[in-house]
Amino acid sequence: MTDEQEQVNKRLHEIVGLCWRGSFIELGFQKYTRTDFVNTWEGFGILWEFMRKHERWEKFEAENGGYSLHNEGYVAVSLIAPNILAKAVVEFFEEK
Repeated sequence: MTDEQEQVNKRLHEIVGLCWRGSFIELGFQKYTRTDFVNTWEGFGILWEFMRKHERWEKFEAENGGYSLHNEGYVAVSLIAPNILAKAVVEFFEEK
């Protein structure tokens, strides 16, 4: 993992509310080892679920090319890659 990827992962752990230093994390009723949000589909899934449930989902969706005709919501196909979604979420939370 590169330094940049590690920094993105650390920031995402903060955003999601997970401990970076612990040997495992709990999200809901599931336990995970330290999650690699940047390089793995498991991390993508955890991050995707976090964002879908977040109170600012609609704003994230709108800023990233999504729209919904039936309130089902989707995000642009270009975000369906672990590293791209990870960077988009960090950028979204870094907005002022």
